Amino acid sequence: MTVLLLERVPPGLRGEVTRWLVEVGTGVFVGRANALVRDQLWDACSERCRDGMVRMIWKTNTQQGFDLRTTGANGRYAEEMDGLWLVRLP
Repeated sequence: MTVLLLERVPPGLRGEVTRWLVEVGTGVFVGRANALVRDQLWDACSERCRDGMVRMIWKTNTQQGFDLRTTGANGRYAEEMDGLWLVRLP
């Protein structure tokens, strides 16, 4: 399972993502994507987000059961500490 969150990105980028994932809410995409598709989606989204924000979360075999990537400024920062993801507020 992959979840992709897009905020303040160009509308064309959201349209492109709908080729691989289903938009269940404004800027919230869900679906099953293998590692190759997930990496290509991440590259496309992070390059084209401009001043927006992109977060990608997917199921994996870790203590928390997921892994994530984030780019863009939104006031919250994800940090990995001792194998656990924590969210830091400014």
